[in-house]
Amino acid sequence: MAYLVCITGTDGAGKTCITDWLQAYLQQHGRDTATVWSRFNNYLSKPILAITRLTGHNHFKPVGDEVHGFHDFQTLGIWRYVFAFLQAIDVNVATYIKILKPRKDCDVLICERGPWDTLTDVIVDTRLTQLKNHWIGKLIVRQVSHKSITFLISRDIEKICETRTELNDDYKLKEKYATYHELQKQYGWILIDNNASLDGTKQQIVDQLKKLGVIP
Repeated sequence: MAYLVCITGTDGAGKTCITDWLQAYLQQHGRDTATVWSRFNNYLSKPILAITRLTGHNHFKPVGDEVHGFHDFQTLGIWRYVFAFLQAIDVNVATYIKILKPRKDCDVLICERGPWDTLTDVIVDTRLTQLKNHWIGKLIVRQVSHKSITFLISRDIEKICETRTELNDDYKLKEKYATYHELQKQYGWILIDNNASLDGTKQQIVDQLKKLGVIP
C-alpha cells in the first residue's frame, strides 16, 4: 500500500509551495509520486447550502481581489448536525474516488487539502467544537485517520497576512488556525514550523520522512 501524506493548514501557510517541492523531491529519490486536492465536495449537502444562501447564512465576501464563500451556520441549531453528517457522507465518497483509488497507482500520494481540512471547515462553520470527539467528526476522517502521515504546516497569522494581505479580510482565519492546532494535538499530526527559512521547513519534512521510512 502506498504512503498517504496529507499536507494541511490554514490558507497562506505555504502548503502549495511545499507540496510542489515535496512531489519533485520524492520523484528525484525514486518514489512514484502523485498529488491530489480534495475539498468542497458538496453532493448530498447541496440542498442545505442552497437554502442557507436564501437565509443569508451562506454568503460571499470579498477577500482581496477574490470573492470567497463563508458559512455562518452557528445559529442553525440541529441543522448544524445535519449539515455535518451530510458533509461526512460527501467527504467519504470523495475520499474513496479522489484519494484511495489513485493511491493504488503510486508509491506516495500527497493530499493537499482533504478530509482533515473538511473537518476543520465544518467545525469552524458550525461552531460545533465537540465534533473533534463526536462520531460525526470521526466519520469525516474515517478513511484517513489511521492511514496517513499528516503534516500541519504552521505559520504565524501575522506572517501569513504580511505575504497574503488579502487574508486580513478573512474573519475566520484565527479560528481556523486555532482549530487546526487543536486537531494536531488530538490526532498527533506532525507539526512543521514554517516561520523561518523555507530550506529549514523542507529539512523538517525530510527528517520526518526518513524517520518514517518513506525515503532512505
